[in-house]
Amino acid sequence: MSDWRGDSGDGGPGDDGVYWPESEITCIDCGGRCHLLTTWPADDPPRSGDIVAYRCADCLDRWDLELP
Repeated sequence: MSDWRGDSGDGGPGDDGVYWPESEITCIDCGGRCHLLTTWPADDPPRSGDIVAYRCADCLDRWDLELP
């Protein structure tokens, strides 16, 4: 089943051919779970160079990463 991003949420190319970031990554500081904060409208998907934000559920660190 597709979610709001057009894929299964695991990162990588979605059904629409757009590369979507992972919905959850591992925190570099504490090893906890960082959840994606950034969203996109359906008519403006993510592009290479966009900055995405993640927040760690354990230590509350924020990570801003550039999409490849």
